Amino acid sequence: MSAPSERAAFHTSQAPPPVRWRSWPARDNLIHALLLMLGLVALALAVGWLSGRAYLAALATLALLAALRRFFLPVVFELGSEGVDQHLFGRKHRIPWHSIHRYEICSAGVLLLPHADASAMAPFRGLYLPWTTHRDRVLAHVRHYLDQPDEA
Repeated sequence: MSAPSERAAFHTSQAPPPVRWRSWPARDNLIHALLLMLGLVALALAVGWLSGRAYLAALATLALLAALRRFFLPVVFELGSEGVDQHLFGRKHRIPWHSIHRYEICSAGVLLLPHADASAMAPFRGLYLPWTTHRDRVLAHVRHYLDQPDEA
C-alpha cells in the first residue's frame, strides 16, 4: 500500500461508477484448468494408494474442489459504494469497504485483506479480485474507498 501522502493524491471526492464483471478462470485458461484437473486426479490416486482407502481419496478431492471453486465456477464481482459483492451459486455475499483494512496489488488482480497485519496467514483470510479487463476501474474503487486521506 502506498504512503499517506501518496494515498491522498489518489483519493478523489467523486465516487467512481459501479463496476461489474464475471471471472471464470477455468474457462479463460483451459490449459491451466486441464493441468489442475490432472493434478487433482494424481492427488486422488496418491491418497488412495498411500492410505488404501478410496473414501479418503474422494474426501481429499472434494476438499480441494471446494477450495478451488472460484477457479472452476463463474463468479460475478460487483464494486459499488457499499462494498464488494460476490455472486456465486445465485447467492450474493457482500464485504463492506469498512471491513477491508489493507490491500495488495498483484499482477492480475488485487488482494483485499480484513486485517492490517502482514502475517503469513493474512492472504488466506482475504479476497482476491481478478480484474480481467477492468484493472483501472477496480483500482479506482479500491483507491477511492480504501485510501482515505489521513485525518488531521
